Order: sequence, then structure tokens, then C-alpha cells
Amino acid sequence: MKKIRTSKKGFTLAELLIVVAIIGVLVGISIPIFSAQLKKSRVATNQANARAAYAAAKAAYLDTEGTRGGSYVVDTGVFTAVTTAPTEGTAISTTAIKDWKVDGNGFTSELDDKIATTWYVALDENGNVTSISATFPS
Repeated sequence: MKKIRTSKKGFTLAELLIVVAIIGVLVGISIPIFSAQLKKSRVATNQANARAAYAAAKAAYLDTEGTRGGSYVVDTGVFTAVTTAPTEGTAISTTAIKDWKVDGNGFTSELDDKIATTWYVALDENGNVTSISATFPS
């Protein structure tokens, strides 16, 4: 007499559907969390680059008389000094850079959507920032 096999191998269709549904719920929960973290990382990158542009402008101001700001290219890290202060830009203090939030905090909403490619810093005759602006990739 042959023994009948009672143990089954594999998963039933219902078990597989439940696992797929659970994975779908976890993905649905995690996508907004990851996108919020991406926005925070873009803001942090822009903050670091703005601080680097300010530091480069301040160093150029201290090294040479008459430097009134300039442009800082993020990819190369090159600061190009100018003797006349750039007029375009949004006035912002360097201490306010650390207060930028994901919502843009009044500076620009592009801060949390894109990473700026070039920062423009304008200094007054005392070396204080009068304006800072950025160009973003299209």
C-alpha cells in the first residue's frame, strides 16, 4: 500500500496575495517619507553651497580691496570676484541661511526642488552680504 502524501509544498494563492498587499501598503507609506527626506537633503545641499559662496566672497573681499562679491560655481568650486556688487538677488543675512526650511521660508520654493548650480553674492563696502541669489537648472 502506498502512503498518501499529506504535506504540501509551496504557498497558496491567498498567501501570496496577502504578502503582495502588505508590501504594497509598506511602499505606499514609505514614498512620502522618502520624498520629504529628499527635499530636506536638497535644502541642506543648498545651505552648504550658499555658505561656501559666502565664505569665498568674504575671503576675496579680505584678500583684495574693492571686491564686492561675485559668482560661485558649485560644480567646480570656483569663485569669480567682481568689483561692482551684483544687483540681482534676494537680500538675506548669512545667519538666515541655517533657517531655510523645506517650504522655502520666503527665499525661494526652488530650494527644496532643485540644487542650485551657481550662487551670486553681493557685499557692501564693509564686506557684509547685501544680497544672495542662485540659478537653478531648468
